[in-house]
Amino acid sequence: MNKKLIIGTISLLLIIIMAYVYVSEINKADSEIPYINSHIQKANDEYNQAVGYLNSKNYTLTIQHINESYKEYIFAKENTEQALNKSIKNNQPLQVQYFNYTIMELDYKINATVNIYNGLNYVKNNPSKALSLFRNSEKDMENAKEYSDKRSLLEEQYPDKFIKKLSN
Repeated sequence: MNKKLIIGTISLLLIIIMAYVYVSEINKADSEIPYINSHIQKANDEYNQAVGYLNSKNYTLTIQHINESYKEYIFAKENTEQALNKSIKNNQPLQVQYFNYTIMELDYKINATVNIYNGLNYVKNNPSKALSLFRNSEKDMENAKEYSDKRSLLEEQYPDKFIKKLSN
């Protein structure tokens, strides 16, 4: 009898573990949202600081902050792509839409950082080219806002699916 009890207990534990892994896999995509948003917020802050330094013609600090912004946007995009793949795998169309919006937003923001960085290379030798790249950066950020707004709308419409707090 003890043998059957032990086998039954082990079987039950295995079923519970498998169920936990399955549920964790399904929830994985939306559990990434706070981390993605954290990277985006850090990148936005760095970007805004870079623009402030650019406007005051402190190009050394502009480069430093634009590089940090770029790295954070890349981290966010990598996490978003993983979450998107998980959403596709788990057939979660609302999450797929959300993560596609996030990727579009991040693509524009990454382009904006690249335009500032490239523009800095032309500041001394070709100021009009630099200004053109800086304006392109500004346009990229305006385009990114469209996708940020679409993400926010989904978050407002489905707060139980998207609003998660980072646990410390």
